[in-house]
Amino acid sequence: MPALLFQNPESGFTTPIPDDFILNHMPAANGNYVKVYLYVFHHYFRAKASCSTKDIAMALGLLESDVLQALQYWHEKRVLVLRQDGDQLWLSFTLPSPTPPSGPSGQSSDRSKVVRVERKPGYSPEEIGIYGQNPLIQDLFDYASRLLGEQFSFPNLSLLFSFYDYYRLPIEVIKFMIQHCVENGNRSLRYMEKVAQDWADQGITTVEAAKSYVRRFEVYRPILRALGVSDRKPGQAETEAMDRWLYQYKQSLELILEAAARTLRKTGKPSFKYMDSILRSWSQQQVQTLDDVARADEAFAAQRQAGAANTAASPTPKGAFHTYSRRSDRDYGNLEKQAQDQLYTQRQG
Repeated sequence: MPALLFQNPESGFTTPIPDDFILNHMPAANGNYVKVYLYVFHHYFRAKASCSTKDIAMALGLLESDVLQALQYWHEKRVLVLRQDGDQLWLSFTLPSPTPPSGPSGQSSDRSKVVRVERKPGYSPEEIGIYGQNPLIQDLFDYASRLLGEQFSFPNLSLLFSFYDYYRLPIEVIKFMIQHCVENGNRSLRYMEKVAQDWADQGITTVEAAKSYVRRFEVYRPILRALGVSDRKPGQAETEAMDRWLYQYKQSLELILEAAARTLRKTGKPSFKYMDSILRSWSQQQVQTLDDVARADEAFAAQRQAGAANTAASPTPKGAFHTYSRRSDRDYGNLEKQAQDQLYTQRQG
C-alpha cells in the first residue's frame, strides 16, 4: 500500500508565480512546457527534496524527454538556468520571486535544486503502462509484435520504447527500421538498438532519409564482405573511399569486387589504400569490364616480358662497379620480383 505524505500546514497552500512568467512567457509557450515550469517551480519554492526528470514525467503524464525539452526551452528563454554536472542537472530560477520558506533548521533553503538526468532512462512497468496508453506508442508495440511474431516482455517493451524516447526516432522511422532489420535476418532488438543509435547519430528523422541511408549501405555491404570486413561498420575514410570508387571513378560493382580479391591476394588484408590504387588506375585506363581487365593484364605481362628480354640482352660489362653485395641467384630472383611488383604498383598509381 503506498504511503501518504502530508505537507506541513504551516508552509501554506499557495505557490506564488512570478508576474513576468505569466504576462511575458506563458502566453506563447507550449502547454506542456508550462506544466513543467509550474511543477518544477512549486518544488523549488516549497524547498522539497530534489526530484528526477522521471518523477516529473510520471506526475505530469509526459515523456521524460519532453520534460528535458521543456527545461531546455525555459533555459533558452532565461527563465531558469541549467548547469550540467556529470549525470546531474543543476537548476535555479533567475527571476526575482518571493523568498522561499525556511527549511526545518530555520535557515533559508538552497535556491538551487538538482534534477537528475540519466544518460539512458530506465522505465518501470508502471511507466510503460502509462506511455503505452498513447495510441502512437501502442501502435508501435503492436506493429513490432506482429512483425517479430512474439509477445514482448517488459524488458523488450522498455527497450523498444527507448528507440522513441531516448534515441528520439519518429514512430514511422522506427517501424521502417524494424522492417528493414527483419528483412535482412536481424530479429534481435539489441541489434536494432545499435541501428537506432546509428540512425540517431546520423540525424535521420524521416522515412525517406532512412531509405536513402539504407540504400547506401546496401551497396557497401558486398564490398566490405569481399574484403572480409563483416564485424564492424566502415569508418569515415573507408566510406569516402567506397564513394570515390562508385561515384568518382564510376566503377561497376563487378570491377570493385575484382579489385577487392586482388587486394587480399596481394596484401593479405583489407587495404583500402591499395585497392584505391587499383581502381584509380583502371579508371584512368578506362577499364570498364572484366574483359578489359584481362586485356590490361596481358598488355602488362607482355611489357614485363619485353623488359626482361632487354635486360638479358644487355649484360653488365666485365669489371663494372657494383653498388650492392653479391647475392645468390635465388636472392637476385626475389629482388627482381620485388622490383617488378614495385613497377606494377607505380603503373597502377
